[in-house]
Amino acid sequence: MTVTIFSAFVLLLVIRMPVSFSLAISAAIALLFAGSMDPLIVVQRMYTSVESFSLIAIPFFILSGGFMESGGISRRLISFSSSLVGHIRGGLSMISIVAAMFFAGISGSTAADTAAIGSVLIPAMEKKGYGKDLATSVVGTAGAIGIIIPPSIPMIILGITGSISIGGLFLGGVFPGILMGLALMVTSGIFARKRNLPAEPKATWGERWHAFTDSILALMTMVIIMGGILSGVFTATEASVVAAFYSFVVGRFVYGELKWKDIPSIMVKTGITTGVVVLCIATASSFGWILAAEQIPDKIAKAVFALSDNRLVILFLMNALMLFMGTFLDISPIIIILVPILFPIARQLGVTPIHFGIMTIVNMAIGQCTPPVGISLFVATGIAKAKLGEILGAYSKYLLTMVVVLALITVFPQIITFLPQLVMGLR
Repeated sequence: MTVTIFSAFVLLLVIRMPVSFSLAISAAIALLFAGSMDPLIVVQRMYTSVESFSLIAIPFFILSGGFMESGGISRRLISFSSSLVGHIRGGLSMISIVAAMFFAGISGSTAADTAAIGSVLIPAMEKKGYGKDLATSVVGTAGAIGIIIPPSIPMIILGITGSISIGGLFLGGVFPGILMGLALMVTSGIFARKRNLPAEPKATWGERWHAFTDSILALMTMVIIMGGILSGVFTATEASVVAAFYSFVVGRFVYGELKWKDIPSIMVKTGITTGVVVLCIATASSFGWILAAEQIPDKIAKAVFALSDNRLVILFLMNALMLFMGTFLDISPIIIILVPILFPIARQLGVTPIHFGIMTIVNMAIGQCTPPVGISLFVATGIAKAKLGEILGAYSKYLLTMVVVLALITVFPQIITFLPQLVMGLR
């Protein structure tokens, strides 16, 4: 059955069938050919996998991002970022990264992060002579920080799949997300010097204070979400509802930029995006169930330990596998298929749940930037109207920077576990 399911899955991908349908159909074909189980089990598994209260957080965080984008919150975050780092050489690229980090703490979505920042700053960078390649590379990779810094939709899916504390994952993503942003800023600084890129006018302390006060309600979203979760006022799922309600009130009644006419289109986009994510979760679950029934995780674990018993070697092999899968699969299927396989191996090596979880999320973030299915890359190139061949030289250096950060958090788990252990006693 193992050969059948993988052969069918690869064949369906080759003929360009959507990943979610490929997962479900290949699972049904495998059961049909096995003859020992009813293919309707696929449907049953799809239903039970999404019958989870925690998954309610997904549509509400997506809705929250939509309200923020239309309600003027994104623009204020960009203005505040500009006042902080715009005066550094290559200022617009620095602003893009800092703004992406701020927006990541609100949206929980790579696509929303990239679109919100890129629609404003990619055209601005092109006008200032940054080049289409650099403008697209900066935004395309910075947008991926959206799933590392909490809140994060993939962290919710990972927490449910691996039975890992979602609050712990949220805390564990803070320092790696900041480290990723700083590393991308260093890379941008090197490009700025090589290309002699301009800096923006330095903001006065008065201008910085004005930008801060103008964006403070947007920044408070992060405080409300994390503060509420850590204080026990509400769960991560309930936090998504609070975030959506808060962003609606701020965008509509405080800033006044969110119009009633915008809401139907935001709701439709939220429904479509949620449908795509949940369908991937459902179909990937049926696929993963068959792998578990065939004892594939145990077989892979034995094969891995046969290669090496060195902890770091095995962790880097896991990273390589997840990075490879990220080039052609979306986040949800990778998490649901690979986490049940790799997490037990990691536990045998003494890797803590939070360390493994954030390592996985960073792999997924890099996957969002890699062709052919990287959503962050596609959004950025779409805004810039750029082809992959045009940007590959600069883009590859930003990707390499992200891989270096992944290596650092793999070797030094304290970067991840320090905050969860300090606040919640989790590792």
